[in-house]
Amino acid sequence: MRLTDRVWVIGGGGLGYGLSSHYDCNVYAVDTGAQIVLIDAGSGIEPELMLRRLEEDGIPSDKIRTLLLTHAHADHAGGAAEWRSLLGVEVVAAEYTAGMVESGDEVLTSLAAARASGTYPDWYRLAPCPVDRIVKAGDTIRLGDMSLRVIAAPGHSFDMVCYYCPEWKALFAADAVFAEGKLAVIGTPDFSMDDYRETIASLSRLDVEQLFPGHGTALTGNGGGAVAAAHSRFGQSLPPLSIV
Repeated sequence: MRLTDRVWVIGGGGLGYGLSSHYDCNVYAVDTGAQIVLIDAGSGIEPELMLRRLEEDGIPSDKIRTLLLTHAHADHAGGAAEWRSLLGVEVVAAEYTAGMVESGDEVLTSLAAARASGTYPDWYRLAPCPVDRIVKAGDTIRLGDMSLRVIAAPGHSFDMVCYYCPEWKALFAADAVFAEGKLAVIGTPDFSMDDYRETIASLSRLDVEQLFPGHGTALTGNGGGAVAAAHSRFGQSLPPLSIV
């Protein structure tokens, strides 16, 4: 589904667009002018649904050469091995994420706990996937005629990063912030409200027009308003609004 002239959403489950597996995050396909980049991989459950979305949207699969991961939670990174196998994409992630994805660590990624609570099916496992390129906060990834700045965004998970495109004033926010200023507050060991507060303060200093979150609905205008709303609640010591 096309969101802007350069961004499509090809995946999203129960908390998103309903385009693919119930267990998927929003998966974005971004036209950089030189190639198509995927941001996040989904869960790896029923990957054929996202392949179908690509075909329906007229996105040639042979132009997809890079997959950027935001963090190692299974709904975002569980499909990395599938995309790498199907399309031969270069998998890019920050260091902590890369370690968990490569080893398929179901404890540090909180998948074991989530599966035990019924969030994922009993049979679901995190498929290990090699990471081809490791990035760090502050790096700029140049792709075609646009760039993506890597921004540390711990809180929802300790390893999370966002990707910010200054040319488009676009924030690919993962699970850092959502429409209406909502957050993703969970009870896993890798969650930290103190870190979340600092992350939202950091994101509030960006000039954001387009907001592409990991769940829910993307905002193609006034995306910074959602970040400001979350920042305001922290500033007033109000409990955050959560999507879960």
